[in-house]
Amino acid sequence: MGEEEGRPDMLNRDPNNLNNSLAASFEEVFGEPESSHSPDCAWKCGYKCYEGGRSCCYAFVTIISTWFMGLCWGCCYAMTTCCMVWGVTPSLKVVDICCACLTRYFAVIVDCCVAPLFGAMGECFARVKVTNS
Repeated sequence: MGEEEGRPDMLNRDPNNLNNSLAASFEEVFGEPESSHSPDCAWKCGYKCYEGGRSCCYAFVTIISTWFMGLCWGCCYAMTTCCMVWGVTPSLKVVDICCACLTRYFAVIVDCCVAPLFGAMGECFARVKVTNS
């Protein structure tokens, strides 16, 4: 977004390089081996038809669909934000509060029961000597 105008950047339309994988120039799609070359006029015509068809078709499809897709994606992100703000984040806070309580219970059980048991077992096995024969 152009921050000073509040409009999108009309020159660099993919500043984060989100769609680099979609770049498909003629040379990336078509290639003739040295042993099989079409006439130069056919190759040039194929190039012009590919580029023209791709440009015209893309322009036509985007003119028809960008307003609708923009509206749909805007609503999708708005609903996602609403769900996160009013649903997910509060429920995670409840889980966090409950887990904090359970963490305290677990710490008490470990300190009172498990730690002395394993401490005693450690004392018993500390006197064991292992020798190789």
